[in-house]
Amino acid sequence: MPQYKLIYFNSKGRAELPRLLFAYADVEYEDFRFANREEFLEKIKPNMPTGRVPVLEIDGKLYPESGAIFRYLATEFKLYGKDNVEALQIDGVVETMNDILQVLTKIFYENDEAKKAELQKKAAAEELPAVLTLLEKLAGGDVFVGDSITAADIAFFRTMEVVLSIVTGLTLDSYPKLKSINDKVAKEPKIAAWLAKRPETPN
Repeated sequence: MPQYKLIYFNSKGRAELPRLLFAYADVEYEDFRFANREEFLEKIKPNMPTGRVPVLEIDGKLYPESGAIFRYLATEFKLYGKDNVEALQIDGVVETMNDILQVLTKIFYENDEAKKAELQKKAAAEELPAVLTLLEKLAGGDVFVGDSITAADIAFFRTMEVVLSIVTGLTLDSYPKLKSINDKVAKEPKIAAWLAKRPETPN
């Protein structure tokens, strides 16, 4: 088994999805969290392949980019479908979810509180329901692809964690398959154990 080390800020951010994959696969790794931006700029950034995090270290070698890390771990942990067609379906779900992240990014980086409130209102009423409707169509039932949890389901769970922390007034009640997927992942024992013990961070 390779020696894994995940390098990121002491926050959820772009490293939380890999952490969830590690938890579900029950694979040991070092969850290395540097303290703050100052430490990142002075000690971490100069040693990173692209100057950014997260970075996954495998047996001493550094690999950058959250999307690449996600796909690698999902493949290694047999969470990327039973064949190439299922992998294609998983990619379709994940890429559709990227539309949600684009909406959230606009809100997160808006500093004007009045404008932020308007963006949140539009997201809850229009933009996010449009994407969730598409995802509901892609869902197979209580999982997106196949008959067991895959990386697509775990990615959706993490995406909804972010959505519900940023946008108020949005629920999955109108999307029964998506709600079932979200609940299934949350109740999975290894995921639930990680959620209970993970460090308390603002994001």
